[in-house]
Amino acid sequence: MSRRIELGLEGGGVLLLTVGDSDVAALRGALGGAGFHDVASEEGEHAVDLGKVVYLRVLPGEVTGRIGFSGA
Repeated sequence: MSRRIELGLEGGGVLLLTVGDSDVAALRGALGGAGFHDVASEEGEHAVDLGKVVYLRVLPGEVTGRIGFSGA
C-alpha cells in the first residue's frame, strides 16, 4: 500500500513523498539517529539527513491513483 508522507526539515522546507508502508516503518525507526537514511519513493530516491528532520507526518488513507494530465 502506498502512503503520502510529509518530512518537515530544519529551516522550514517540506518534502512530500509517496512511499510504501514498509518505507514509512523504516523511516520511523531511523528518526532520532544520525547520518543519512535512504528513502525510496514514487518520486525518486532520496538521501535524508536525519539530523535535519523536524517532523514526519503520515497522511491518512491509501494513495490509489493520480489526477492529472498526460501527454498522450
